[in-house]
Amino acid sequence: MADKKNILVTGAAGFIGRHLVKALKSRRFSVYTFDKIKGYDVCRKNSLAQFLNKRIEIVFHLAGQTYVPDSWNRAGNFYKTNTLGTQNVLEFCRQAEAKLIYLSAYVYGPPKYLPIDEKHPLKPNNPYAHSKLLAEEICRLYADVMGVKAVILRPFNIYGPAQRECFLIPMLLKQIKQQGRIIVKDDTPKRDYLYIDDLIRACILAMNYQERFEVFNVGYGSSFSVKEIVEIICQCNGRDVPWESLKQPRKNEISETVADCRLIKERLGWRPKVGFKEGILKTMGFV
Repeated sequence: MADKKNILVTGAAGFIGRHLVKALKSRRFSVYTFDKIKGYDVCRKNSLAQFLNKRIEIVFHLAGQTYVPDSWNRAGNFYKTNTLGTQNVLEFCRQAEAKLIYLSAYVYGPPKYLPIDEKHPLKPNNPYAHSKLLAEEICRLYADVMGVKAVILRPFNIYGPAQRECFLIPMLLKQIKQQGRIIVKDDTPKRDYLYIDDLIRACILAMNYQERFEVFNVGYGSSFSVKEIVEIICQCNGRDVPWESLKQPRKNEISETVADCRLIKERLGWRPKVGFKEGILKTMGFV
């Protein structure tokens, strides 16, 4: 890892990007950031050209549209940003001879079996996941045909401090703080939740992976329902909070996801360290 000094992070001002940039700088890498807050647009051709003279060796590509419900109403924006934007980043990597580490998403659709490994059929059931899968295919083409080394990480559900309040866990915490009660649309879906620090460790370990192309799941390996999450948050909060479910399932809802992470454990030596209750306490600022 010591020889990888110059790193570019797209989407650096986002939830994952902020944590990643902080971790990279703490390890004394030279980090360049690319984000729309600075006026950068990953969809604009040659938008990364200004970094060609920076001797970038690794690109973490995080920039993109991320909130699944929005993808139904703004599918075009998701495909443009997540798919064509990724091709622009790959073209920069080809020119700069840089390695790409791409943060994809859950792209498996309704599970045919649990836990879900990387060989599971890919059948995205929303425009967001489909746009990420198409981006993965572009990564594969650039690796196979153009010699760009690429590692794809498929995070399941990530949570932690400073996550946007449209996501489940920060939304629940906001409701407790502002209203003293919780209302959820559906308390039955179960998801595999991974604390942000564990994802960041996976990102950093991926820097050393030497194969031309690989895809890794990144998850905890167990699942929690919305109901269980509410109960754990109440435990961490030290008091019961009144709550109710409206029994309104989300469009194309998936009942449960669990990540099989044996491949990343075998190839990168990664494994999660932060249990779910500990992660909630950290997110709430109690640890």
